[in-house]
Amino acid sequence: MADKPKLASCSPDDVFKALKKLGGFTFYEGGKHTKIIHIKTGKTATIPRHSIVDRNLLRDFVEDFLVRDLGYSEEEIFKHLWC
Repeated sequence: MADKPKLASCSPDDVFKALKKLGGFTFYEGGKHTKIIHIKTGKTATIPRHSIVDRNLLRDFVEDFLVRDLGYSEEEIFKHLWC
């Protein structure tokens, strides 16, 4: 099994671009955060827009929300997530 890529801190725009390439998400911008809604399941996550997305938050977002809850593979995600 291949090693997991090491995550670095990303800009919120990097995360949003990757999700747009994956497809199936709607984005709602609030004052300081963007709410991400998966169209088919209705599951949501929130990403701060005011600063860099910390690598620990990003890891939790990828592992918990995208992989566990929505069923995306890590390979599929990291193909689009560049940071």
